[in-house]
Amino acid sequence: MALRSEDARLEEEIAALEGEYESIRLAMDVLESANATLQNRFSPELGRRAAEIFSALTDGKYSGVVLDRAFHLSAEQAGDSVYRPSALLSAGAADQLYLAVRLAICDLVLPGEDPAPIVLDDALASFDNDRCAAALRWLKEEGKRRQILLFTCHSREAAFFAGDGEVSVQRLTADA
Repeated sequence: MALRSEDARLEEEIAALEGEYESIRLAMDVLESANATLQNRFSPELGRRAAEIFSALTDGKYSGVVLDRAFHLSAEQAGDSVYRPSALLSAGAADQLYLAVRLAICDLVLPGEDPAPIVLDDALASFDNDRCAAALRWLKEEGKRRQILLFTCHSREAAFFAGDGEVSVQRLTADA
């Protein structure tokens, strides 16, 4: 009698676990389908917008950006049909590419007539002076559409905009 009772209890437990497994499998299928739909809609537009920004940040040196299903980035030099993974780019170009993608995401998920501000904290710290200047020119242009707040502990960004009446520079310390 005890064995039959234990057998019945185990059969019920197996049935419950199989039901739970089936629910998890169904949820995973739905999530994979939603992910594929999101990638098919979002990824091409993200790549297109990131390519526009990346081209501006690199003064036209790069013309294309591709994100694969795992969101690994590759970039295409202007006039070249070969996309190079971001790991094969110079450190400076890779930094520009990642900034371009972050800015493109902001543009796509925060659009509208009154777009949300973008807040950047030392986003240009690893850029050399030429890359920094290109990024600041792009940010100034984007600042005509939305507010850009760029925080940095460096002074070159403020020096770049010295005398530019369209850009407000606020120093938090007297010696910055």
